[in-house]
Amino acid sequence: MSSHRALLRADLPRARRGMVIGLLGGSFDPAHQGHVDITRAALRRFGLDRIWWLVSPGNPLKTQGPAPLARRLDQAARIMRHPKVTITGVEALLGTRYTADTLAALRRLYPGVRFVWLMGSDNLASFHKWEDWRSIADTVPIGVLSRPGSQLSARFSPAARYMAGHRIAAEDSRLLGRAQAPALCLTDLPLNPASSTAIRARGGWSR
Repeated sequence: MSSHRALLRADLPRARRGMVIGLLGGSFDPAHQGHVDITRAALRRFGLDRIWWLVSPGNPLKTQGPAPLARRLDQAARIMRHPKVTITGVEALLGTRYTADTLAALRRLYPGVRFVWLMGSDNLASFHKWEDWRSIADTVPIGVLSRPGSQLSARFSPAARYMAGHRIAAEDSRLLGRAQAPALCLTDLPLNPASSTAIRARGGWSR
């Protein structure tokens, strides 16, 4: 794309100044009920106006590519139906490969909008392996929702230790959307065992 103005004409998500928007990124290969559950919980708990699902072109940490982007977007739109949730392949439009680059581009495109990065506890456990992960932590507040089998590893992960002095208690989670980064809030919710890996292993989704 030649300019941010051209990108905005390409039907990117809409947002107004002052909005607090949660960003849930991933391959969504495929999207499942666990994604839906943490999205609805994040809307309730973190003081968010909207959530965008950022369905990525691919995951740099995985050697095998996902199913085609259009197919994953269609599946995500079928399973996640909520007026405050937008399904988008914006990273493909931006041409960004890493989350830190995506966040930098979105902040330029949407001045005055506050972004919160959302993830499951399984992702926090490995967050220190992401490209420029400290830059992400220093740029946007991070909301973490529990996922099966990863609560302890997430709480004692290198990223959690890095942000240890900037933790927001779970009972104050609605403050996260207006907090200044770095800010980290970990919340528990009823665990849903669904996973994209398990769905693919059962033959419920083919690439």
